[in-house]
Amino acid sequence: MTQTDIAARLGRTVVAVPPVAWTSGLDLAESENRKLIKHIESGGVGALLYGGNANLYHYDRGRFGALIDLLADAAAPQTDVIPSIGPDFGKLLDEARILRGRRFAGVMALPMSFPTHPAGIEKALRAAADSLGAPLILYIKREHYLAPDRVAAMLNDGAICFVKYAVERPDPSGDQYLSDLCSAIGPGNIASGMGETPIHVHLPDYGLRTYTSGGVCIAPNAAMAILAAYRTGDRAEASRLSAPFLHFEKVRAAINGFSVMHDAVTLSGIADMGPILPMAGNVVEADLPKVKQAVAALVALDKTCQKSA
Repeated sequence: MTQTDIAARLGRTVVAVPPVAWTSGLDLAESENRKLIKHIESGGVGALLYGGNANLYHYDRGRFGALIDLLADAAAPQTDVIPSIGPDFGKLLDEARILRGRRFAGVMALPMSFPTHPAGIEKALRAAADSLGAPLILYIKREHYLAPDRVAAMLNDGAICFVKYAVERPDPSGDQYLSDLCSAIGPGNIASGMGETPIHVHLPDYGLRTYTSGGVCIAPNAAMAILAAYRTGDRAEASRLSAPFLHFEKVRAAINGFSVMHDAVTLSGIADMGPILPMAGNVVEADLPKVKQAVAALVALDKTCQKSA
């Protein structure tokens, strides 16, 4: 496990958050998952984070082990692959033991919602990091999940090494919790974790290191162009390129984020993702036209960006 330079490595790329393909019998569809990985890499994306979109909340140990074995050699050597563990205490420990000694760029702890207490969350994460033998990537998805000073203490103690920040707000500007986290651990140790919706504020105003995205799995060339535009200060170009991604995120929010992301890859023609693993569900027939339209716009944009690269 090599996590000492994870912030610098993730800073070179948009971080893709892919779904996982399954057969009709809910076995891992190895060839389809490899197709998706190669498509993402073909657009210059250098990091794959398997977490929420992969529906890892609901894996049994057998399917978790099968995915980990696949991810160990499916990506190119230069691609950073990050699986997730948890979110409950038992799965954190069990899956950390499975991953101990495996060579991944990092491991993220999925956020737990109920029942939790900040002191208990910290204790669980520290125990999981001990079981893993390496620091974890902390995923913050709700207000005051952990106090900024405790996040800093865990970073300094080597229990965590990076933060994915995904506290949703109607307006991402004026986010005091994020400001306090940036002051406590530095914005270079934080990625924006909600797709393209808040990055017009998170990247230029807060200075976050990079961002995670589901849409990048369909349009990797375009996503990398967005990141490049923000880094050169071209907000107008970043805004123009982001428009189809923002529409895609609105469709996801209106229907179901997991379902739309999973089926969007199938509709794009990149790979056949098959049924989504329970307890989530596939997009219902009545909603498919909206998803198809959003996916088509991403596919078209990506082709344009690929030609102009």
